[in-house]
Amino acid sequence: MRKSRVLYILFFMLCYSCSGTNNSINVQIVRHSSELLGCDKIFADNLQAIEERNEILLQTGSIDTTDEQPPVKSAILTIDKNETILTLIDVTTTNKETIEKYQGNGYNLTLTYQNTVGKYDKLIYIGKFIIENSKSKREIKIEGKNCVL
Repeated sequence: MRKSRVLYILFFMLCYSCSGTNNSINVQIVRHSSELLGCDKIFADNLQAIEERNEILLQTGSIDTTDEQPPVKSAILTIDKNETILTLIDVTTTNKETIEKYQGNGYNLTLTYQNTVGKYDKLIYIGKFIIENSKSKREIKIEGKNCVL
């Protein structure tokens, strides 16, 4: 009888600890480009989200830190209400596909996209990004465009 009670308590504790843990990376929409970034590209679920609702999931560009050093190529996204800055560590282009890898604040970001021509002959980007940390990984399909400030 006592053994079954211990097993029941252990089972309850295991269920409680699993239900209270959410390891999903909470990438949030912002409505403006970061003041820290000289923006090159912005991305959202689709172009309509950017153009009609001013939604941004991911921004890429450069951060100018000092006069002594050149600007640092970076990506910014908002995770759990905090602006998260990641630094570009690698870029490769193969078969019309660009892969940019960023790191920072415990996160790794892989941005993959292809250039295409959209409405009114504007250059647009179609692809995905994968954001991950030591506990979780999330993939989001995106469309983007050049920043127009």
